[in-house]
Amino acid sequence: MITYDYHCDANGETVTVSHSIKETLTTWGDLCSLAQHRMGETPPFAPVRRLISREEPKPDESTLSNMPKSKPSGGGCSCC
Repeated sequence: MITYDYHCDANGETVTVSHSIKETLTTWGDLCSLAQHRMGETPPFAPVRRLISREEPKPDESTLSNMPKSKPSGGGCSCC
């Protein structure tokens, strides 16, 4: 599952939800139902749009184990 942010112009809210890449949400009612978010007074048929965001990849444990361990430096010299 991928995490997406959707914005509703009718109420100004942005909601984060996870769903399949094949699925697209188009209404506030669909978004609230999937995200288990309260609808409030916004009509369920109010349109929502998926926001484009760039999420930085998080390093996994295998990546971290390959990184050089930093040594405490005594005086700024990297020779020790």
